[in-house]
Amino acid sequence: MISNTKIRLFSVMALGALALQTAPSLADSAKPAPREAGIDQLECRTLLRLGGEERAYTLLYYHGFVSGRMNQMSLDPLTMAEATDRVVDHCIDHPDDKLLPVFEKYRKAK
Repeated sequence: MISNTKIRLFSVMALGALALQTAPSLADSAKPAPREAGIDQLECRTLLRLGGEERAYTLLYYHGFVSGRMNQMSLDPLTMAEATDRVVDHCIDHPDDKLLPVFEKYRKAK
């Protein structure tokens, strides 16, 4: 059984990642606002172009989104890391693939 503390921690991490991903910085204020895209529209190529924290937050967001769709209430860090590696490797080989189906494929694979 998952404790309320773990649920809260995961919720805070997911919401924090989303907030940081969408919060504009001072450097971004001069740039035009990015166009809106559905979570099912992001391509592997876009993930690969992201760097540092942006990529980490995007990966975390997709893990959280897929976990919610799969009704998973706990995550094994090792399994999540392995799935992340498989997603990135897949994206390197297939940059035009949509990211959500790739995530779903490798999160279901054991």
